[in-house]
Amino acid sequence: MKGIIYAHLTDLLLRAGGGSGGGRSSGGGSSGRSSGGGGFSGGSSSSGFSSGGGSGGVGSAIAGLIFGGVCLFIIIIFILIALRSSRKKGYTGEHQAGLVTDYASAMAAANATGQALGNMGPRSGSRAEIDAGIAAIQAHDPAFNEPDFLSDVNRAFFTIQQAWTERKPEISRQVMHDGVWQQHKFQIDQYLSGNKQNILDNLAIQNTRMVSATTDEAFDTIVVRFFASCADYDIDLSDDKRKVIRGSKNIEDWAEDWIFQRSSKATTKPNAGTMNKKCPNCGAPLDLDLQGVCKYCKAPVMSGEFDWVLTRIEQLPSYEYAQQTLPPATSPTPPPAPNAGFPGFPGQQGYPPQQGYDPNQGGYPPQQGYDPNQGYPPQQ
Repeated sequence: MKGIIYAHLTDLLLRAGGGSGGGRSSGGGSSGRSSGGGGFSGGSSSSGFSSGGGSGGVGSAIAGLIFGGVCLFIIIIFILIALRSSRKKGYTGEHQAGLVTDYASAMAAANATGQALGNMGPRSGSRAEIDAGIAAIQAHDPAFNEPDFLSDVNRAFFTIQQAWTERKPEISRQVMHDGVWQQHKFQIDQYLSGNKQNILDNLAIQNTRMVSATTDEAFDTIVVRFFASCADYDIDLSDDKRKVIRGSKNIEDWAEDWIFQRSSKATTKPNAGTMNKKCPNCGAPLDLDLQGVCKYCKAPVMSGEFDWVLTRIEQLPSYEYAQQTLPPATSPTPPPAPNAGFPGFPGQQGYPPQQGYDPNQGGYPPQQGYDPNQGYPPQQ
């Protein structure tokens, strides 16, 4: 679209001097750099830069220059508006969890970083759907369990924050899939080139919850919701003043959904895997190159073929929204069966009546020696 408008404006500029020659000519010659006739020769044709041809030629030249200046100004304004519009279409939310938004035009989608593998299904589900998803994962990986997984992803969370604040993307390589890590590294590189640093003071996880668990023939997918808090600001490292140039030192709450995926053929290895800083393929200490390949067995560890990797981060509309759409932590306990148990102890079965009990006669029959008028005789 911009090219079409530019072409029209250029055509109008050329026509302003009456000539069909080059872009800088307002006269009738065939070359824009001629001071006389066509080409680079000095002929008798009237050019906008010629001193001949009468006052009409001079007037046309002045009019063409004025009109050309106006058109150039319009073109510059149009380009600036277009660039500003393209920035607005990018990733413009405040950054959290080590994902800066100053360089949003590099991001593929608004309010998200990374790309999930395959068809990942629903982003969140009911507790019953989560339990069903976990059971489906355990069908091919019996060692998988929710508490251990959430403990592992908490460690991954702080690993990524360390990489971000220290501006060392090689640290986060051990937990991030290729696509999301490349974006993460790009953002860190922008901070390095700008001589800036993002600070996340007093970073703490308030809660970590699983909001979706699914599996298919290709991938296992789990969406984890982090509720966290910190102060978030940028400092200028160009001098010793370390001036705050963006953000605030006030601690604020925020929430994000992190998507972890792996091949559905992968299995849980207790006290091993990337979350425990071991190669999930050969078991050696986790030592990866920047392509995510193990330096010992040469396996592409960060492909998701062998273990869980972070593939995508999604910001949520607000902290309140994150709370309101959070599934329960566990499945609700089913209500007790009617008339079961003692009052005040729902769900507990009472003792069955003993032999001789007759509800129509007031309960159990009298024991031997019982006198209705005197009661039981004294004990020996």
